[in-house]
Amino acid sequence: MTKLLEWLVAAACFLSVYVAIILRQVKHEVLEQYMFEIQLSPLFLLVLFGVYSATVVLYRTFTFNNCEEAAKELMQQIKEAKADLRSKGLVISD
Repeated sequence: MTKLLEWLVAAACFLSVYVAIILRQVKHEVLEQYMFEIQLSPLFLLVLFGVYSATVVLYRTFTFNNCEEAAKELMQQIKEAKADLRSKGLVISD
């Protein structure tokens, strides 16, 4: 199951329960008492989703791995390519 599918299933579950409560298909005294908070819950969840998304992006940005060995290997390949091009007569400015 992909992450998108997981989020869509969770959203569908929440929305089905939310719509049933808002349309008064489910009746309970606690639901009547907290109806205003229930009506604002999608906005609250949207803010929480934004905070979660920003946190994930920042965390993955700060913990991004540097590949020092791969960088050295790439620089060596660039030097070899430049040397090969120079041997064939191409003028390269460094």
